Amino acid sequence: MKLTKYYSHLNGYEWIQHHQPLLWQEIVDVIESVDASKCKTKVGKEKTNHGKLLYSPSDLNKEFDKKFVTKNWHKQGQVNFYCSDDPEINTKLLRMDFNEQKLFKQDNPQLNLVLSNNSKDFDKERIAIEVQFGKYAFVQFDIFIKHASDYMNNVIDVGIEIVPMKSMESEMSSGPPYFEKHLHEMQRQGRIFPPVPLVLIGIEP
Repeated sequence: MKLTKYYSHLNGYEWIQHHQPLLWQEIVDVIESVDASKCKTKVGKEKTNHGKLLYSPSDLNKEFDKKFVTKNWHKQGQVNFYCSDDPEINTKLLRMDFNEQKLFKQDNPQLNLVLSNNSKDFDKERIAIEVQFGKYAFVQFDIFIKHASDYMNNVIDVGIEIVPMKSMESEMSSGPPYFEKHLHEMQRQGRIFPPVPLVLIGIEP
């Protein structure tokens, strides 16, 4: 595959080039090492692509997982946490790690605490990467929930979102994200929102 386009938000690309240029090269190397033709395994079932071989999101994700792990990028497992319908309780929970939250729940059985979880695809030296071939709404979740939260909590310095270009998305089932759409969405939000340095990357076979 190839890195076709990228967009730097709040100098995300410039930060990487100044502080971690070797990690940027690793990202490019991973993208170029993925053979997308091996992932064209899904048979279309929709009216517009019935019977046509399409790129499989799950197969693509497996390839990227394998390649990033070989470059020693950390793949984060599921991170559990408790949340509440009470804003004040949530404020308390946000200051605790999960073990402290469990003890808090045990000591306060009357509270309606809900077990939830989150995760990110990869991180290394304060750079987080999300590879997104799922539904387009997941990109917004990645950017505004995962990347923004980690940045504001001083966990990362830059977030990277990898999505297909429209030319590739057209050979997938309906619903996946594509670079052009999310570039438009980011620019429509304005220069300082989302409040996190990002690099949006568009790829294609």
